[in-house]
Amino acid sequence: MIALALLLLTLQAPGEAYERFAAAYATLDAERVSALYTEDAFYLPPSGEVVRGRDDVRERYARAFDQSRKQGHTRRITFELVDRVVAGDVRNDIGYFTIITTSPDGHTERFRGKFLKVWRRNADGVWRIQADSYSSAERP
Repeated sequence: MIALALLLLTLQAPGEAYERFAAAYATLDAERVSALYTEDAFYLPPSGEVVRGRDDVRERYARAFDQSRKQGHTRRITFELVDRVVAGDVRNDIGYFTIITTSPDGHTERFRGKFLKVWRRNADGVWRIQADSYSSAERP
């Protein structure tokens, strides 16, 4: 019972910005997903070079989403927050994400990863991702 209480204390509801992300992700719409990033965003995938800028982030998502569409797959993503620190118009979120991919025959695969996102509230009052880093949370 104590372990469950600690888990409930450490995992937080991610909030509206993550709901927008999940909704855009489920439509496989790279334009909508990339609109959640700042123009000068940093995208740090688990391997390879640092990607900089909304246009390059959009291209990364477009390639992945195109592959899913060609295979007839659907995708969903969910988020769980472990920690959030807010300082004015900047916040850092640490947590887990789960991607659920379903093939046309109904086969489902899950991938669980961890992330660190730095969000910036722009002049329009909207929180957008300034830096996005993620990696697998799967055990080898």
